[in-house]
Amino acid sequence: MNIKTTNTLTEEEKIEIKELEKVCNKAENLESEAFLSNEINFNKNIPCFYLGYEENNLVAFLTTFMPDKNEAEITAFTHPDYRRKGCFKELLEKSTEILRKSKVSNILLLIEVNSKSGKEVLKTFKDAKWVRSEYTLSNKNKVIVPVDKNLRLELVTKENKDICLNLINEIFKMEEGDNDNFIQNAIDASDREAYIVYDNEVLIGTFNLNFKENKVFIYGLGIAPDYQKKGYGKKMLKHVLNIAFEKGDKAVLDVDSDNPSAYNLYIHNGFGIDFQIDYFGYSLFC
Repeated sequence: MNIKTTNTLTEEEKIEIKELEKVCNKAENLESEAFLSNEINFNKNIPCFYLGYEENNLVAFLTTFMPDKNEAEITAFTHPDYRRKGCFKELLEKSTEILRKSKVSNILLLIEVNSKSGKEVLKTFKDAKWVRSEYTLSNKNKVIVPVDKNLRLELVTKENKDICLNLINEIFKMEEGDNDNFIQNAIDASDREAYIVYDNEVLIGTFNLNFKENKVFIYGLGIAPDYQKKGYGKKMLKHVLNIAFEKGDKAVLDVDSDNPSAYNLYIHNGFGIDFQIDYFGYSLFC
């Protein structure tokens, strides 16, 4: 198998990958998709896409998503006709070689809960341990709802970027460099927006939106620690959904199993489970 390694994808390569995903998902009735951009990676120069070709046909693909330098999330697809032939193993070996050189210490294998092939692969990783589950939720109730008018939304720009950075660090405990990359991307990208939220003049929260076709992806939604468990999550979510449904037909987000309060917030406000991804981690330097 001929392996191409890159940190950016051409439009032609993205089409090839999407076609491969469709074939793989149809074979097992799955829904997961790989994130085909390096824009949120902590270091955009590190190769993160690995394409495996046989006779110029894409038969396997692996990506490493690295929002911070501590770990890489691995998503991979192998064409059903080329499974059990070592394709995934070759791509993984190539990727882990680069990750070690880049001093990324941990790997998270992402496996959709209904993936039989994924579970078979997992059996070969004796040291991999379940870390968490992530649920992809969606809301299709395209209804504009009344909102709390005391809440004021402010689009993040270069002028108020530092305010947003400080708030994100307070909420999510992200490292300073990771914060900057995360927010600068939302400012620069035409298909993303970041917001900070005030209750009158008190800064209480933040959220981000990614617009993709008719879907709006919600991420980075958080409430300042001093204002958590005071009903702000529900109030802010109404504003978020109104923006989402002005620009798309479906609001989508991910929530972790270790965040039950957020999960319940979304479920009780019109979201349903689309599918579940399990994360299994292991160290590259053990």
